[in-house]
Amino acid sequence: MGYLEETFSLKGKSALVTGGTKGLGYEIARSFACAGAMVLISGRKEQETVRIAESLASSTNGCVVGAGCDVRDAAQVASLSSYTMEMFGSIDILVTSAGINIRHPIDDFPEESFKEVLDTNLTGTWLSCRAVVPYMKKKRYGRIITLGSIFSLVSIPDRTAYSASKGAVIQITKTLALELANFGITANCICPGPFETEINAVIFNDPAIRETFLSNIPAGRFGDVKEVGALAVSLASDAFPFMTGSIIPIDGGWTAR
Repeated sequence: MGYLEETFSLKGKSALVTGGTKGLGYEIARSFACAGAMVLISGRKEQETVRIAESLASSTNGCVVGAGCDVRDAAQVASLSSYTMEMFGSIDILVTSAGINIRHPIDDFPEESFKEVLDTNLTGTWLSCRAVVPYMKKKRYGRIITLGSIFSLVSIPDRTAYSASKGAVIQITKTLALELANFGITANCICPGPFETEINAVIFNDPAIRETFLSNIPAGRFGDVKEVGALAVSLASDAFPFMTGSIIPIDGGWTAR
């Protein structure tokens, strides 16, 4: 194995990917398995999550396990991290990709929907990190990858809940980078632009909205989920141990304007 192959390999590493049953989380889990990692994915529906994990394991010839977890529930998140340790003996990599988006103008935004978005995207990220960090500290090694959004950095109408939650994810990531640097643990945030995933179905199913989004992307196209998978593998590997607290847009130039 050459230097670059060895550096970017995840062979022998274990990863927990919340929200790994669909969208970018699924692609990150798939990419990790292809890179040689042992991967545990979580989703709210346990039977569906286990089925998807089995399918991923078969298609990648890798080790992929599924477990049910609602990341809004501290007890479930703690159990998930314990189960990951039981399965793999360590948690070397954490990816917090569980997330939802509910869109309304602020004067028509139900309070319960606002709380649901923040509980999932923000509190779920915080709980996942809190549960995993003690294991990483003990090993003095870890790679934390949070999933922000271009709307962590900029915004558009009707996104008060989503933008607030994803903006706060950046601040969690920066704080973790400062807290954990002396333990050999990095924390970085990927901020994707528009990708054709389930969470963005409302965009891609409406030709007018689709065209509006495309007009804001200098690259003139939507992202390919494989690009996020490759970026996550890079951050999860041993290629960039000096890189921590970084916020990385992958958006075709949207936030460069």
